[in-house]
Amino acid sequence: MRPVIMTIPFVACYFLLRSLPVEPCDFLHEATYNAEGKLDYCGSGDSGFVDLTVRKWPIKMDFRPLDELQIGKPCRFEIHLKQFDGSPLSANDVALSHTQKIHLLAIDSSLSDYQHLHPTHDSLYNGVWHFTLTPKRGGKYSVFLDFIPVRSPRRVLLSASFDVDGDIPKPSSYHESLKVVRQDQLFEIQLIREDEKSDLQLILTGKSSDGNSLELLPVMGAFAHMVAFDSKIKGFAHLHPKENISIESSADSHNGKLTFVFSPPASGHYRLWAQLKVTGQENEIYIPFDININT
Repeated sequence: MRPVIMTIPFVACYFLLRSLPVEPCDFLHEATYNAEGKLDYCGSGDSGFVDLTVRKWPIKMDFRPLDELQIGKPCRFEIHLKQFDGSPLSANDVALSHTQKIHLLAIDSSLSDYQHLHPTHDSLYNGVWHFTLTPKRGGKYSVFLDFIPVRSPRRVLLSASFDVDGDIPKPSSYHESLKVVRQDQLFEIQLIREDEKSDLQLILTGKSSDGNSLELLPVMGAFAHMVAFDSKIKGFAHLHPKENISIESSADSHNGKLTFVFSPPASGHYRLWAQLKVTGQENEIYIPFDININT
């Protein structure tokens, strides 16, 4: 009986600390202010690959399309999110991370259609979020949510999937591809393995047809984002530049190398998607790279 009585204060203290509000950016990533002057999580973040077939978080997600899923047609989706205690996860419960509340990463089974979206919170119903996605391929799509609850000291990752009618693309041959030419612009990653770790330094560069370095504009509080998927799409790694470059406004630019640290969990093929915005171009672009890892 005595051990039980002695344990009660510690248990009560634990739940009391869990219930106390925390300032955003007290944990995970570097605390910065974005171009809008709002406190944000910005920084290199985690370089590790997260396998969501073995790791789970105590947040419940109900996920469903509201329209018929067809190739080339926009489809609205609705997400219901509940916290571990059953309460709805509202917009006030989620901290800003790289200028957004929730990052949604969608990828088809061939790894050829990658989309990075940001669900918006319903103005009437707490815990309900919406986004619209236009699938470009048939078959299965995997969806990953990446966000940080305000009251939790850790990042939360959730997964779901949906199927699109239509021809399913054949699996890729998985040849290593470290250079991509897009509209007379060359994008390249250089792999540098650390001596004492299995981490890879992914050096991203870009040049125009005249050989000059491309100028990049900010995308979600960084000059580039990179996401790595394994061939079976068990999970992903969400990477940000290692360089600590201050961004004052959306008009700031950067040219030169950007370094990403990636920790592959095992040997195999990985598709990396770099998300960039080049000076002079209206829209963001997505550049795919393929690497083969032998550990």
